Amino acid sequence: YDENKQAYIADASAGTFKEIVMAAERCPAGIIHPGTPLNKNEKDLDKWVKRAEPFN
Repeated sequence: YDENKQAYIADASAGTFKEIVMAAERCPAGIIHPGTPLNKNEKDLDKWVKRAEPFN
């Protein structure tokens, strides 16, 4: 948690954009916002960016 008591990902490069989107889809509280991918060369990125849209 940061100083505002909000959760954050300490190392965004530790996982894939796909994993962040999947976590957002499963989050019952709806508090995960994937944003934009860090690795523009990730496999099937267009698909995952589209799936992330409702959560951003």
